[in-house]
Amino acid sequence: MSLLTEKDFDYIKTDLKHGRISPDMIRFGLGAFMVFSAIAIGVAYMGVAASNTTIGWDNLSIFWRTIFKLEAIMFIIQLFLIIFMKGKSNWSQIVLNISYVIYTYKLVLDPFVAIAVFAMDRDEYAVYAPIILMIIILGLILELYLIRRFFKKLEASKINEKKNEETKDRAYLVYMIPMFFLLTSITGYVISNGLLGDMDILAMMGICTLLLILILVGTIEFVIGAYCVIRFPSFRVNPSK
Repeated sequence: MSLLTEKDFDYIKTDLKHGRISPDMIRFGLGAFMVFSAIAIGVAYMGVAASNTTIGWDNLSIFWRTIFKLEAIMFIIQLFLIIFMKGKSNWSQIVLNISYVIYTYKLVLDPFVAIAVFAMDRDEYAVYAPIILMIIILGLILELYLIRRFFKKLEASKINEKKNEETKDRAYLVYMIPMFFLLTSITGYVISNGLLGDMDILAMMGICTLLLILILVGTIEFVIGAYCVIRFPSFRVNPSK
């Protein structure tokens, strides 16, 4: 990253001030994220606290009680950011950009909380928990790979244009390896544990996994935006003279 300068990120400067990742658009995005997360976590909490559930709040483990409490705290912080953080100052812009990255990752994880609760209600949590954990871990690996790949491509383009093109040609193969491994592992696990009868949970898990992959790919722009406003003062709403 030390080879990269402000000129390498000029393409994103306009978006940071007036485009997709400007303070106003981030606040709008945080609001949309909050609605989606409220639905996912609301459904999960109703699954825990409803009178006809087999779980019950008192029967939850300390881990899951902590998860729901953290969700409530993050919801309050998110509401505060939307209402009070206008992004007119440099520090508020930095806070909004960092928060956008954090809450995007939260957005893709919240549906898996609901899936875990559904599995608890059917007394099948021990069976589905390894799948959920595997998806989240591989999603993290994929995100780290995409971020590293982005910076490596920028550095390669500064050093050797031909090398950059060769890296681009091989990128799709490397990109598909973790996805193929994930699909193969989950398929084998589902068949070996006889889970094909629970198609509703499996369908939700498949949709949430696809959503996770798509959002993680799109999140790279948010990560780059946060990186630029932190590192380069000229990218901020009030650039230093």
